[in-house]
Amino acid sequence: MERKVKFPDGREVDVLTIFKFVYGLSNPELEILKLLVNTKGKLSAEDIASSLNISRNTVTKPINLLLSKGLVLRDKEKGKANGRPRLVYFATPDIYSKLLTDLQNILNESLKEISKIRKNT
Repeated sequence: MERKVKFPDGREVDVLTIFKFVYGLSNPELEILKLLVNTKGKLSAEDIASSLNISRNTVTKPINLLLSKGLVLRDKEKGKANGRPRLVYFATPDIYSKLLTDLQNILNESLKEISKIRKNT
């Protein structure tokens, strides 16, 4: 179930779309993030590609960006006998807390700047 946020002009967006705006995510990054948040488990790049009906190579760049922004974590799972470990990805457990903290920081900075502008007019 997607939770919606309603804006003053009546537009509604699902909460995960707010991540797109706040963190500057592309559509592929957002789709992967949505999948990982909604799966509530660990998925390999192959699992992600299969679920989103895209090639495995298409997953690498968006996953790395999500990792660099602290929205996704990576873990190693044992591979087949004597095989190399398999990398799996999952949404950061406190992802919504991170969003709330970052939104609060954005709001505080915005209020400071608006106050400066208001004083100068």
